[in-house]
Amino acid sequence: MRLMLVLVLMVAAFAARAATLDEAIAAWLADDDAKALPALSALAKAGDDDAMLALGVIEPRAWEGPYVLGLDRAQRIALLRRPGGLSGESWLAGVTARRPLAEAVLQARQKGDPWPLMALGQADAARGALAMAFNQNPSSLAENDRQTEIPDALRGLVWRGAALRLSRTAYPTPPSPDVERRLRGVIAQAFAPEWSGSLQQMLLFSVEPDLGVGIPVPQAASLAGRVLRQGRLLAEGDTRFRSASEPARDRALAAARTLLTTAPEAATVRQICTPSCEQTLDSCVETLWSLTGGADAQAHLHTPLDALIPQHRYVGSPRHRSDMIRIVQKRFKTAPPGIDACAAKLVFGG
Repeated sequence: MRLMLVLVLMVAAFAARAATLDEAIAAWLADDDAKALPALSALAKAGDDDAMLALGVIEPRAWEGPYVLGLDRAQRIALLRRPGGLSGESWLAGVTARRPLAEAVLQARQKGDPWPLMALGQADAARGALAMAFNQNPSSLAENDRQTEIPDALRGLVWRGAALRLSRTAYPTPPSPDVERRLRGVIAQAFAPEWSGSLQQMLLFSVEPDLGVGIPVPQAASLAGRVLRQGRLLAEGDTRFRSASEPARDRALAAARTLLTTAPEAATVRQICTPSCEQTLDSCVETLWSLTGGADAQAHLHTPLDALIPQHRYVGSPRHRSDMIRIVQKRFKTAPPGIDACAAKLVFGG
């Protein structure tokens, strides 16, 4: 009887702990740091391994939130960091039961290495590190055996990296015949019917036409691809974009704006604009996409860890929307001239 009672109490305690952790994560997704972070911190300090993992992966984003910014330095460290040293240390250091996950996150964060996370099935959490790996060596994604597991929202990076590797301008040393065949097979994916006219295909076309990447790059697609990749505000300062004729630039901007009205990658941007900016919806979506920095910046908006928060729960959540708006507010202190007025009001107020 006593053993039965102990088992019942253990099950009840586990259920209560699970509910508390789930509630804390739900509060984080609701952009309620005042509720989420103290709850996660208390659980982590009590030895909860999953809470340590959760707080460890969330911590880098938490420092810029209004709740944490309202605390003094000592309070912030006590809330977000594990005791140790002058500034504490990441709670990832204390994770034991899910140590491989914690180490994979640290590899991605500290070295820009996405592949340990990819090997553990955390492809969405690896998005930022995948983008960093591309920036360090564009062909590295296309040449990796796991390239087929990279999320669809980053296929443009994979294809662009493969195309650049075939360019004698970008890479004077040619790849081996086997690698070249493989890279051409990767690029061929972009021309499959299901990718025709997609945002990811347009990102492939954003490569410089004169690099000799071995694929036809129409000027119209190249210009529109640059607008989608960088956002209009950056693209308009691009030498190649500026050197195009005014009608060509106008067509590129119109094509990019039209694609953003349906592209899955811009769904959350559309959700932000829809309630308040119905009258200028297309312009609002294009403006917010541009303000964040285009597809290059959108790659960094992802779940902190698939194992705790699946990407589909993060995308479209209040947290996702706030993360996007914080990116804009870091890039621009005030609204740039010439942007959609309704979008500017959503982001900058007034």
